[in-house]
Amino acid sequence: MFTYLLCLTDGEPDDPASMVSAIPNWAVGEVITLGAAEQRLICAIDWEIAPELVSAGFRAVFYVEPV
Repeated sequence: MFTYLLCLTDGEPDDPASMVSAIPNWAVGEVITLGAAEQRLICAIDWEIAPELVSAGFRAVFYVEPV
């Protein structure tokens, strides 16, 4: 399983602020589903994240906007 930090495109944390997925290779332009009816468009991905985030278990930061 892979954990991703979710931020809005303005840099503020999304709600929820993280997502766990079995998919390791998301891409910009894909839509993720959070719960029953919440969806987010991935606008940018930062794969080179701070060591502190890696130590906390995150794989990347997704910059998203509601769909």
